[in-house]
Amino acid sequence: MGASHVIDIWGETVAENGATSEEVIFFPGAGRDPLSEELIAARGHLLAVAGGADGRAAARAFIAALVPAYYAAGGGAEGLRRAVADGEAAVADPVGLEFVAAAIAGDSLYLARAGGGRAYRVREASVDPLARATAPTAVAGPTFSLGVPLRAGDRVVLCSAAPAAAIGDGRPLAYVAEQRAPREATTRLIALARERGAAGDVSVVVAFVRDAPALGRGRVAALLALAAAAVAAVGWLAWELFRFWQAG
Repeated sequence: MGASHVIDIWGETVAENGATSEEVIFFPGAGRDPLSEELIAARGHLLAVAGGADGRAAARAFIAALVPAYYAAGGGAEGLRRAVADGEAAVADPVGLEFVAAAIAGDSLYLARAGGGRAYRVREASVDPLARATAPTAVAGPTFSLGVPLRAGDRVVLCSAAPAAAIGDGRPLAYVAEQRAPREATTRLIALARERGAAGDVSVVVAFVRDAPALGRGRVAALLALAAAAVAAVGWLAWELFRFWQAG
């Protein structure tokens, strides 16, 4: 995203009856990626949900290839296309693979999808099912978006096949714009999908586009370091004055 925006993201994948989900999700900060803030700022935020008939092993292989390929390719629309190709190549038989992958780069969102998963942009009370923004392809395979504009206040929602089928055109997602944090929105969305009949694995990733604070993270860190040094210097000076007073 541009320097004037920050992206807050949360996602979860859950299965029925406490079983292990056959679906896999990814987003920066999920706890298993080595991405630096500088790399994300330069090439964008990559979000993904993968699953399908090929099972968890195929979904994991797809995600494991998708993420490094996206950032190595420079991010953005072309980076997403290359990453999807590498991800599918990492799966022995990608015919049963289903996924939704979104790259938030600059002020745009680029989408790739195959199967029943869907993505939505929530803007105030308006919900846009992004499947209709995909470009036609000459051969069977994943479809790619033409580029969807984003602005502060937008929410991006990625869903696997089961919650996507339960949510349909996305009108029940209008409440997402009212949530204060993506984690809260994700929890409520999973519950909503279950209430509307979603069975099996339910995977959701939610991203909030926010205005950036007046001070960037790097500048805030520098100011905190200076403040800590100043406090230490004042403490040292007070100690020396105390010793001088005792000696007198």
